[in-house]
Amino acid sequence: MRVYAPLAVAAASLLFVAGCLAEDEVAVGPVTFPAGEEILVDLSMKPSNVGGRSSPFFSGYRPQVSFASADAITCTIKGPAHGEPFAPGTRSTVPIVCTAEVTVDSEDVEVGVLEGGREVGSGTVQL
Repeated sequence: MRVYAPLAVAAASLLFVAGCLAEDEVAVGPVTFPAGEEILVDLSMKPSNVGGRSSPFFSGYRPQVSFASADAITCTIKGPAHGEPFAPGTRSTVPIVCTAEVTVDSEDVEVGVLEGGREVGSGTVQL
């Protein structure tokens, strides 16, 4: 039996979005997050000595976020747990919520956090 790749990719994407894939299975192809839906990101903020922020931010920070498959979009970073500040030079897994729909390709899950056109942080979407 021959399985066509586009059909297999579409089926895997639908199963992932519907929550039908097991934890050890990986979705193949694009995954779309509607505007306002949380996207979990493993985020690292650059320290100031390499062009990052000089001060920490708290939950509610609204930078531009660039995804590999789209232009930069304004998103709200909810910040680390317990209301702690997210200091430059640290890494944390945080939810972000974007003002527009975002499509992430499972092959390229990189994101960048931008301030004034410069990248102050980067990370990967957790699919």
